[in-house]
Amino acid sequence: MQSASYHLMLMASSSSSSISPKLEYEVFLSFRGVDTRKNITSHLYEAFRQKNIKTFIDDNLVRGEEISPSLLKAIEHSKISVIIFSKGYASSRWCLKELEEIVKCKNTYDQIVIPVFYDVDPSDVRNQTGDFGKAFAELENRFIGHSEMLEGWRTALRDAANLSGSHSKNSRDEATLVKELVNDVLKKLHYNSSVISSKYLVGLESSIEQIENLLCSNGVCKLGIWGIGGIGKTTLADAIFKKISTQFEESYFISNIREESEKSGGLNDLCQKLSSAVLGDEHPNHRFTFTRRSLISRKKVLIVFDDVTNLNQMQCLMAIFGELDSYSRIIITSRDKHTLRNCEVDHIHKMTNLSPDDAFQLFALHAFRGNPPTEDYIKLSFEVVDYAEGLPLALEVLGSFLFTRTKREWESALENLKTSPPVDVQKVLKISYEGLDDKQKCVFLDIACFFKGCKRDFVEAILNDRNLDAYICINVLIEKCLLTISFDTITIHDLLEEMGREIVRQESIDNPGERSRLCDHNDILSVLKNNTVRVKTLIFYFYFIHKL
Repeated sequence: MQSASYHLMLMASSSSSSISPKLEYEVFLSFRGVDTRKNITSHLYEAFRQKNIKTFIDDNLVRGEEISPSLLKAIEHSKISVIIFSKGYASSRWCLKELEEIVKCKNTYDQIVIPVFYDVDPSDVRNQTGDFGKAFAELENRFIGHSEMLEGWRTALRDAANLSGSHSKNSRDEATLVKELVNDVLKKLHYNSSVISSKYLVGLESSIEQIENLLCSNGVCKLGIWGIGGIGKTTLADAIFKKISTQFEESYFISNIREESEKSGGLNDLCQKLSSAVLGDEHPNHRFTFTRRSLISRKKVLIVFDDVTNLNQMQCLMAIFGELDSYSRIIITSRDKHTLRNCEVDHIHKMTNLSPDDAFQLFALHAFRGNPPTEDYIKLSFEVVDYAEGLPLALEVLGSFLFTRTKREWESALENLKTSPPVDVQKVLKISYEGLDDKQKCVFLDIACFFKGCKRDFVEAILNDRNLDAYICINVLIEKCLLTISFDTITIHDLLEEMGREIVRQESIDNPGERSRLCDHNDILSVLKNNTVRVKTLIFYFYFIHKL
């Protein structure tokens, strides 16, 4: 299985002498809360959120003297830092410590830095003069005798102020300034044709190109992305969104719709948030809202609805936009193919597992962070890749977990995987299972425990004898990506099979005889030997053996 491309990849990775930190955020916002938290900072953060730009913002209202290690880590693990220089920025030791770390990351890792001069002049920041200089002078008085530290802050201020940035005085109003900043950040994130080979989009290049071509055609206005949890639907939609959003007059990424709908306020709260962002009606004025909606409908708009589970969600959210222009485009991600059909998409793009080469590359990115694995770890890496079966989430979770661990820890982890699947992966996969009704759950668990690799007709015959009309249940499981049919044979991802068996195991961890199903040979022998099995479990087990 160790193909030549693996070794080429390993050789290429060894040529890199300096390793950048793993990116966790696209933007880090540095600001003085007292000055800007309730104006430009909050507006900018919300605008980034609507464009699905992953942004770190420190929401602590009370800060101590020392900057926290987690904050320094957030700066280091960001692609871009946006610094909002306000009149009081230099009076905060915390802000200046952030600034020092930002400049350090720029010099060390080529981090992109965008200064925003909010009602201050760049020369005042550079030379610590004017009102900005007065704020810095207050800080100097507090740290008399710490000349080296003060000089470091002066240097950081000078270096940052010399960078090309945005000046509030050059914008017509704050809304214009925010829009310009968002567009600048999108461009600097390099979501264009050159980024499609990005290491963080492993295996998605052809899908991105295919979907982009479809959206450029006149026939596809509404496109669905369908696949199992953790396979990269959101990652794919996000990459496409950021690549083509500049071609549209307005663009919105509505993320985590399922999760938001399940919160206390549910779909109504999500609609209100979206309405506020799109129509500007935080305190609704019906006349204004109608006018704004009419304006939106005339524009070329791009919208991504992420993780949709039912038609009602789409209908509620789409009502905010009204009738869209024919040149507008909608992307919907879902685990449920039937939901996408109900949403009347023009095309459904099915996500597939990564190829072995791509899977190894993605795992190596997380497990070794660009360093080539030593000979001792290569064989172990192949074992992890085999276990994950091309599921990106599993590769990323396991890679991050094994990063910097010893060979003995790797071996132990692999042994534990045989009986205990990764919790973070199972949590994501289980979402689809929890959306099933009782009969569908029963069919899924029976297949996970007993029928993987069996002919569909045979499985339906067995299950129908148990008062389950399995035909529609199996179709629903296929639509929800919980199983597939290949040459009339039922197949199921190993991690989904493990999830089903773990659900049954949790029914009674210490006493297998109390479980609804027995699929492990050791458990079966134990309960038969000790006569502890439940009657219905025993009957079904022997019924299954008899049918075989």
